[in-house]
Amino acid sequence: MISVSRKNLELIALQEIRSFSGGELVIAVEVECDEDNPNTMNWRLNVTAADGADIDRIDYAARTTTERLKRRYALQRH
Repeated sequence: MISVSRKNLELIALQEIRSFSGGELVIAVEVECDEDNPNTMNWRLNVTAADGADIDRIDYAARTTTERLKRRYALQRH
């Protein structure tokens, strides 16, 4: 498993979500985690999309991307 910074994980997630059909309307991705919990796998993605985006497609892309990224990356703690 690769350790990655929050900023880099956000960029990777944005690229992956935009690769899904309908994902091109995603504007930003933010990694949110519980700062009190030292578990580097306890994070989730918050996605911001442009008006007119298909929310169901974006939700599917975000869930799928989260699952994939959690298998590959651990979030670095500072």
